[in-house]
Amino acid sequence: MSKRKGISKQDLKRVKELDLLTYFKNYEPDELVKNSRGDYTTRTHSSLHLSNGLWCWWAQGIGGKTALKYFIEVEGWDFLDAALHINDLLDNQPPLKIEQKVKSNYRFRLPYRAENDDKAISYLVNERCIDKDIVQYCKEQYLFYEAENDHSIVFIGYDEQRIPKYACKRATDDNWKKDVLGSDKQYSFSITNSDSHSLHVFESVIDLLSYMTLLKRSGRDYLKDNYLSIAGATIIGKSIQDSTVPIALETFLNNHPSITNLYLHLDNDRAGKDTTLKIMYHY
Repeated sequence: MSKRKGISKQDLKRVKELDLLTYFKNYEPDELVKNSRGDYTTRTHSSLHLSNGLWCWWAQGIGGKTALKYFIEVEGWDFLDAALHINDLLDNQPPLKIEQKVKSNYRFRLPYRAENDDKAISYLVNERCIDKDIVQYCKEQYLFYEAENDHSIVFIGYDEQRIPKYACKRATDDNWKKDVLGSDKQYSFSITNSDSHSLHVFESVIDLLSYMTLLKRSGRDYLKDNYLSIAGATIIGKSIQDSTVPIALETFLNNHPSITNLYLHLDNDRAGKDTTLKIMYHY
């Protein structure tokens, strides 16, 4: 990175105008993963979503609009280093602006429900091989339902008053998945048992339900403990000392102080391993 001591006000103004999607489209297109129309994640940060002109790193509960803020808060760069880096990119290759419709202060609202949950249940039981008793339990607890418009599965997360605050959708006929706009990441999908002192942590809801299925198949009590999906994992940024734990995990532990044992079931990739290290470091 550049060793120059400063950046002019004119150049800084130009740097601050570069939004993150325009940055990725022009300078790191291979990093983008398209989930649906207007919704993207990145290969490095699976829980970092870009949509409606904004970005949100759900695993850490931070977000914004600009590429500059992304480099500082996600990649851990110093302000000046990030500003100079972007300025050099703009000088060497002026970007093609990506037009986006911006929605701000989006109010969380669950998608409309279909007349029945047949496709959602069939997908879970027949395609993902989740035990039908576990699926039925989740349905009775209103932990998922089938969306009316696209027949996707809507998994729900609740706050302490049992009010829905988070939802993620997974297609039943495709591979896309995304969080519902306005979701509060700290209240991700969970299954709780107040009598247990143990919490099992997973990246996705499907991972969580699959593990419960394995417990049931081995004859064990699959509702004995607590289970939480943190909805993705992230790599360690500048240093593990500067890292934070997933906000869903932090909130769950704050609301369940009796938890003494954590069991981490994250993916065997860099993001999963780094998130495991972060959780071990902080706890």
